[in-house]
Amino acid sequence: MAPDPLRRFDLELEAGSHWYLAALRACGEWRLADEVHQGRRLTYLIAGEALDLVLLIDRIASTRRDAVPRAERDELRIQGRPPIYVPGDAFADALGATRFNAYLNFFYGVDVEEAVVHAVELEASKAHPLDRGAVDVYLLVYGKTLAELLGAYRAARRLKDDGRVRWTDWKDFTYWCFRWRLRTQVPARIASDTRKGIALLQRLRRVGSDESPDPLRPGAAPQEIPGAAADVPIVDLRRHF
Repeated sequence: MAPDPLRRFDLELEAGSHWYLAALRACGEWRLADEVHQGRRLTYLIAGEALDLVLLIDRIASTRRDAVPRAERDELRIQGRPPIYVPGDAFADALGATRFNAYLNFFYGVDVEEAVVHAVELEASKAHPLDRGAVDVYLLVYGKTLAELLGAYRAARRLKDDGRVRWTDWKDFTYWCFRWRLRTQVPARIASDTRKGIALLQRLRRVGSDESPDPLRPGAAPQEIPGAAADVPIVDLRRHF
């Protein structure tokens, strides 16, 4: 019989576990890549590779609002900050190897990738203050304009061009751009740009240059770069869900 992550979450809460740690363990048994919940499409596994862990934790926590403080849930959902410190080993153990790797794919492929774009944009605005806004930052990062990338993304995903990108699709687009960058850039450039994104996240989150920019993994080494410096493989994880 397949494990029931929501039942496990309930049992752990009844046994006195903190809701966040119980939710992490429930995530380790979660098998749905996406679902429609309360009339809303929730995509947990992007491109079969990247686990939107905060979204999944919030989905699990929503089933026990009586036991999950609203302020703590909002802090995690909006700011990405967990309510308690969970050591890196315990965090990885709670998720299991497959889902932990999928989460790393999301962190570097979405969170850090967005920071890469903003970091290069800040560099460009400082170098050319009079031309601020005139340069397409996507052209600087990816070698193609935003319009060109969106066109290629829609073609790859077989999506219609309705003149807009929904927020749920934007995460997928960002991850697609990350994979594009890994395919088209030389390793040294990949590592350099990724470190710019990591450095920006460290500044925004007010942590030191030798500290993790990831609030969920505060003790993690910040130099891990999937597909580049650390040669961490990115694999298709759909069959594990």
